[in-house]
Amino acid sequence: MYPELFSLGGITIQTYGLMMAIGFSLCYFLATRLAKLSGRNPDEVQTIVMVAAIGGVIGARIVYVWQNWQHEFAHAPLNMFMIWRGGLVFYGGFIVASAALLTYAYLKKERLASLADFCAVFVPLGHLFGRIGCFFFGCCYGKMAPDAWYAVAFPKGSPPWIHQVEARHILPYASQSLPVCPTQLVEAAGCAVLFAVLWWLYRRYQSVYGLCTAVYCAGYALLRFGVECLRDDPRGATYFGMTFSQTISVGLLIAAFVLTILILRRKGHGTICS
Repeated sequence: MYPELFSLGGITIQTYGLMMAIGFSLCYFLATRLAKLSGRNPDEVQTIVMVAAIGGVIGARIVYVWQNWQHEFAHAPLNMFMIWRGGLVFYGGFIVASAALLTYAYLKKERLASLADFCAVFVPLGHLFGRIGCFFFGCCYGKMAPDAWYAVAFPKGSPPWIHQVEARHILPYASQSLPVCPTQLVEAAGCAVLFAVLWWLYRRYQSVYGLCTAVYCAGYALLRFGVECLRDDPRGATYFGMTFSQTISVGLLIAAFVLTILILRRKGHGTICS
């Protein structure tokens, strides 16, 4: 756990913020490359990435603050603006970023399915670096797994250590937490695989509008639903026995199913590449 990398001239470089910056930069670089390879105007990439990034961060932070207001922000409301310390809910960012891109597509009079497919390729790549940042910060940790070879123990003062002290699993003078499942890295690995699949699909089936969006929705929904079962950090309110993220995952699976039906219907009418 390295929430802070180093200090330079009184400025502390936070690992979480650095990972976000690396993720956005790499998404921009590869999105520009994919735009050139696929015939999309690369000059639009910067605007698309900025719209998605700003909308994503705002939405992710709003939902996190909403879920953790009493525990973290009621006594210090200004802390809600310190996003470089971590504290983002992905699905909140996904919803707001999607709305921002929908607005962008409407204003630019661009085919929504085409823009959605292009953006879907890079969502898991940016998310991958976000989860690595979570690992360095110590948030979004998994359930205790003291005998598992893959488990990770976080140091004193980390979120899992605090949680285990409060739950009386360890004593306050313990130097580290009990080993937990590194759910951050599990999700990061899944996002890496999903990004590779989507890149290949877009290059091969770019004209099948909605395909990459449907694959992303289904792939990430299944990944996130499973990871939620392994997490042990405070998850907020439950809905129908599921966490907030699991509930949204079910919605994404339904959206993927509907998109798949629409794609197959277009194929049946011979207009799949229109």
